[in-house]
Amino acid sequence: MRVVRAARLHLKEGASDKVYEVDLVENDAVAAPERFLVNIRYGRRGTILREGSKTAQPITADAAAKVFDSVVVAKVNAGYRRIDPAASFPGPAGEAESREGGTPAEGRDGILLARLASCRRGLWPEKDRERLLWRIGQLRIARAEPDLVALVRDIGPAGASYALVWALARAVGGKAAPILEAVAAETSSVVIRDLARFALVSPLMGAQRRSSGEEADLPEAVARPARAGDADGLVAALTALARGKPLAVGPALVALGRCAQDDAVLHAGLCAALPHLPARPPYLIGLRRLFKHAEMADDAGLFGATALRLETAKAMYKSGAPLVYSAELRRQFVVRDERGGPDARIGLSSATSLYLKRRIWRALRKRGEVGDPAFAEMAAGLLLRVRPEDLGPRTVSTLWRRQANGTWGRDARLRGPLATHWAASQLLFRHARQARPRSGSATFFLDADTDLDSRDEAFPDLWSARPDLALRLATEGRIDPVAMLGLRVLRADTAACAALDAAAIGRLLGATLPAVAALGLEIARERLARGGADPDLLAVLVQARFPEARMLALRRIEAEADLPWTNVALAFALLTSAAQEVGAALVPLARERGLPAGVAGPLAERLVAWLRAMPSVLDEEAKAAIRAMRGSLPLLWPNNDMPVAGHDIGALMAHPAPEMIAAGVALLALSGTDADGLPAEQWYALIGSDSLDVRDAAIGLLSRLDDERLRRHADHILAFACGPSPVLRKAARPLVKRLVDADPDSAAPLAQSLIGSLFRTAPDDQFVADVVALLSEAMPRELAALDAGTLWRLLQAQAKGAQRLGAVVLAERAPGLFSVRQIARLGGHSHLSVRQWAMAAYLAEPARFQAEAAEAVLLVESDWPETLAFAESHFAAWPEEAWTPDALAVVTDSVKPEVLAFARRILRSRLRPGEADAQILRLLEHPSPSMHLLVTELLTAEAVASEDAFARLVPLARIVMLQVLTGRTAKDRMAAFLKGEALRSRERAQSLLPFFADLSLSGTARDRNAAILALRDIADAYPDLETPLVRRPSAARPSPGSLSEGAR
Repeated sequence: MRVVRAARLHLKEGASDKVYEVDLVENDAVAAPERFLVNIRYGRRGTILREGSKTAQPITADAAAKVFDSVVVAKVNAGYRRIDPAASFPGPAGEAESREGGTPAEGRDGILLARLASCRRGLWPEKDRERLLWRIGQLRIARAEPDLVALVRDIGPAGASYALVWALARAVGGKAAPILEAVAAETSSVVIRDLARFALVSPLMGAQRRSSGEEADLPEAVARPARAGDADGLVAALTALARGKPLAVGPALVALGRCAQDDAVLHAGLCAALPHLPARPPYLIGLRRLFKHAEMADDAGLFGATALRLETAKAMYKSGAPLVYSAELRRQFVVRDERGGPDARIGLSSATSLYLKRRIWRALRKRGEVGDPAFAEMAAGLLLRVRPEDLGPRTVSTLWRRQANGTWGRDARLRGPLATHWAASQLLFRHARQARPRSGSATFFLDADTDLDSRDEAFPDLWSARPDLALRLATEGRIDPVAMLGLRVLRADTAACAALDAAAIGRLLGATLPAVAALGLEIARERLARGGADPDLLAVLVQARFPEARMLALRRIEAEADLPWTNVALAFALLTSAAQEVGAALVPLARERGLPAGVAGPLAERLVAWLRAMPSVLDEEAKAAIRAMRGSLPLLWPNNDMPVAGHDIGALMAHPAPEMIAAGVALLALSGTDADGLPAEQWYALIGSDSLDVRDAAIGLLSRLDDERLRRHADHILAFACGPSPVLRKAARPLVKRLVDADPDSAAPLAQSLIGSLFRTAPDDQFVADVVALLSEAMPRELAALDAGTLWRLLQAQAKGAQRLGAVVLAERAPGLFSVRQIARLGGHSHLSVRQWAMAAYLAEPARFQAEAAEAVLLVESDWPETLAFAESHFAAWPEEAWTPDALAVVTDSVKPEVLAFARRILRSRLRPGEADAQILRLLEHPSPSMHLLVTELLTAEAVASEDAFARLVPLARIVMLQVLTGRTAKDRMAAFLKGEALRSRERAQSLLPFFADLSLSGTARDRNAAILALRDIADAYPDLETPLVRRPSAARPSPGSLSEGAR
């Protein structure tokens, strides 16, 4: 007899404490199908149970199973509950152990093995059996092998279920490889076949692992980027496949997952491509299967990529709705007609999305609960995939809650950036006191922001056991919470921090999170403080992004006399660092500490290997490092004896990146190889390159040619010297000097060409300085031979370049080169050196300038304050006889207020009595109001004796008298003078009558009164002249005595 199934039930209700046991028994001595009985035992707990049977005669297995289930269900409905772990009875589990020669399993594994044995003996419901097999595979119970193999033998490979394949792959491993091959060959289910095929190529098989081989269902358009590990190419190929053959997308993804199991390049490319695929048909089926396959194989990278894609996907429609409008497809669908088929156009309902979120976390949680070492690796695979663009907005809402005192109050609820990332939030904040997870919506709320320094992560012990993963999280985490998780684990493990090598510290220093980099710097500082200077550690410090780390390394290198050139790694780090402080430190280090002969070869090999390993497209960091290396190498090999093979140089010069070509040319120059051996077309390719780096390196190579061979490239050198690149202009300057020294006859036309370029618009701000420096260094004789006309043209040009060259040349010339008038004009030049030269000329030859005072005083017209101040002080010291009327006329003709102020001072101090008449004629036409007062000072009858002078005075008088609220003194003087002139001459009185008539209408009472009085006096003096005044007799005033009595 054999117990196939058993159930133990218990009922405690009031005083009742009853037990009910049901056994499905097989009489294995009977060969007929009718050999099964259902027996029962019942009674009070602790007493001898009464026995009975539900089958009077033996029946078949199916009938017995139905009777057994009906009895158990009836008792459960009556209030009984099952108390039996199905492993509480003896069975084939012990027999299996004995067959293996071991001890019977105990605890959880023993219970599951006993259930598995029971499952084999009896007919379990399919759902229960699948759950049991899934759990055995999940726990990887190796002792389940005999029963699992026997189960496959019983039902046949074609009948193997999904969970059975899962259990065989995970629990049995490589021993199950033949069975899995049979299942893959015979099963009719595509899902089960794909799972078995994936298991066969996964690491689960150990030594029996099969090769993925050529996948027949992988289209060539997809296979091509797959072989190259091109993530972008994979996305493009799959997108094109989805448009043309949508039904082939799912199989292609599954095939890619299989191929990636033994191809690390494809694995990395596929993991990078999956987050960019939409979680929509036709990709959705493939993504889900890849997730399940990765979960089975504990493939952390593939699990993380697929889990993130499924968790961040937005549901396509709401579950339960019969009709769905898809905004993506812009049409409405009947869900029942569209869902489930291989060519379905809608998928991922809200219910499926929630299921997948929970499934992802459950897969991790189940591993964590049993202490599975794979938990940390798979969790890290997910966390390392979370990108900043996957995060949501941080929002705060308010909800009503019952408080501790029983009242209702408002509480803040935070929806953080990871709120919808159910698995990631559980991993990072599971034990946070602020955590408020909502499993119904798979949303992780918080009462407040979490403390990133607190160990709130799920299963902290499992994380602590993997400091290597903590290092990855800290250095590769793309979001702060992930990086801080790794940082917390590392900080808590001092032994792990002490065991970090220089490369690991370098990874910490290169982290994007400042706190992680600070930890790396702290560890490095402590190690350097303890004693010896580890060259490898100094190398990673030199390459660090933080100036503090680089300066720490440079100070230590400076303190160690045998460093840095004795260590290849450290020397390489210094030569390839683009930091300015490192480049500045290289100069004294190379000068004072020469490169040992034994290190030169290995260092050159290391540099060449580094260069040759560069990809076809360089990033900015690599470009900067190559440029730094090119600038540093001449310091170590000043004699051009760097040991580099010709084929390495050729490979570098054939690289598509211009920076690599420039590096090859630089190595060619430093290697001592005869540069003249390069073919002419290659020379032209280098010199005519569009890359500044290549042309710069080509100039360095040209400098090694002798004068004769250099002359062949004269046109290109001159083009560099006048070209748009400041770096090339500076580098070509010595070569131009060599060309001129070798061929003096070429200097004059070259100088004229360069001078002509200065009259044109400069391509950049440094062009003028570079060309002027080139002319000064390479052609000083030609500059000294420039005639006065050319020099004056340079100085007066509008082009700033020409002006600058003129200023440079003028500094070496004597004042006699130009006339007094020209020198005075140079006092207003835009270049300070020119103005200083002009002022020095005035001081050097005062007699010359006083002799031509009318020209010399033009210096006051300068717009520059220092020149005007010099002019005023210098001219004020001139003797009185130097101030000729023409010189005075020049200063008084100015319209600048500061010059007019100087002119008034000069006129008052230098104007001789006999010259006032001539000056008044000029001043009468001066437009500046500031000169009006001076005019009234100089007004005399003799000054305006001529009718021409008087005619000029009248318009100026109108200007002066009609000013509003200003010029009071000048007005009074002018009115009095004109009144006197009118009373002195009838003709002038007649010409002034309109003037005084207009002035009598002035709004200023003082001016109006003066005009009326002048008109009265003119009328008295010349009664025959008609004036606008009308004389009226004044009214007689009555005397006080004539007033009437009433008026009094």
